[in-house]
Amino acid sequence: MRVAILAAGYGTRLYPLTVNLPKPLIPVCSTPIINFLIEKIKCLNNYFPVEEIRVVSNNKFYPNFLEWKKKYHFDVNIINDGSNSPEDRLGAIGDINFAIGRDVGDWLILGGDNLFNDALIKFMRFACKKKPYVSIGLYKLAQKKLASNFGVVKLNLTRKISIFLEKPENPPSRLIATCVYFFPKDSLEMLNRYISARCHSDASGKYIEWLVQEARVYGYPLKGSWFDIGRYESLKSAEEEFKKIKK
Repeated sequence: MRVAILAAGYGTRLYPLTVNLPKPLIPVCSTPIINFLIEKIKCLNNYFPVEEIRVVSNNKFYPNFLEWKKKYHFDVNIINDGSNSPEDRLGAIGDINFAIGRDVGDWLILGGDNLFNDALIKFMRFACKKKPYVSIGLYKLAQKKLASNFGVVKLNLTRKISIFLEKPENPPSRLIATCVYFFPKDSLEMLNRYISARCHSDASGKYIEWLVQEARVYGYPLKGSWFDIGRYESLKSAEEEFKKIKK
């Protein structure tokens, strides 16, 4: 299995903090967000051998990630998608496709600006049982009204996704999709089909929404807290939560 960490965004909603600093390198409790993901992957490697970790950066922040890798001595490959601004970015699906390239195999895709407690071991066990179909990590929000900012999911009894709606005005459930995706090798052809059709390549949720209509997709609710570091409020909440965990 290979892992791709999506870290090529520009974090405009967090300006001025992210003018010269990519979101995944923002410190939470003095530790860059992406470090928490790397540590989870290292633990996962004990159960599901990880052949390679690829961190997808843009051209603007590529030097930042090279410095980060040198400082922490992580065994990762930093790849540059070549974009220089929000206007010419590849988008999440474009970056997933760029990260995978021609390396056909099983892929775990993680958003570089996501913070969560779940160790992903049970998620991966579940996902491997559901091969050759895609599985995604889910999180249950405390309030349904908050789900309208995310991809909203409904599951059947086998945890197959029966409904996926990207940012609906009236969410049908509190379950939302996180940027935790397991793409088995036999599912990659669907990604190629989506991109070849020149579908929307920015939000990864658009691809999952399409995929639910075309094939089976399974969802697994993650345990513990989850934070999408897109706004100052979520960054502050994550800081408070991880301070508790450290204590």
